[in-house]
Amino acid sequence: MLGSAIMTAQPADREPPDLRPASPRSRPPLEVSAGAVRAVFSWAGDRWRHAILIDGMPWAESQEGRPDAGDAAWPSSPPLVELSPASTPRGEAILGVGLAGRSHFSASISPHPDQPDTLLFEIACRIREQPGWLGSTYDSAGERLRVTAPTTTGEFPATVRWTYAVGREGVRPWPPATVAKGG
Repeated sequence: MLGSAIMTAQPADREPPDLRPASPRSRPPLEVSAGAVRAVFSWAGDRWRHAILIDGMPWAESQEGRPDAGDAAWPSSPPLVELSPASTPRGEAILGVGLAGRSHFSASISPHPDQPDTLLFEIACRIREQPGWLGSTYDSAGERLRVTAPTTTGEFPATVRWTYAVGREGVRPWPPATVAKGG
């Protein structure tokens, strides 16, 4: 008969397969380490956030969302929405990409080439307008640590890069970034 549906029975103890794409909540954590320093990335809402552990103890957490100025186009930390593990000559690394507003972010987190127990964060953002604020923000024992990206020349589009090291000595700029405590 044309147009009729075919019905099949499922056993009572078996649920039908879920054919929907995997939920973002099902993304397993990813991590990269350099000796005693480890960055653990976990999915939170619509992006990856990360915690820094030193000797297995929590030391700092990335701060996501809007900066103090409240401009969603320029978040407190790079809004990474896709992460991939990668093998490099320096060891295992994590590569990430994301976007906010009309700006695109990319990141590489890997063991530092010259400093033991240190991770190197290399961040880039392709911008089409002057940013309100651009950089990475952490909370470490209630203290805010900010790595501020260098300012642009005002010619757009432009790519802004900032690099910093995280290790036993804390967050340290790796030229040309600056780190500010507080405010």
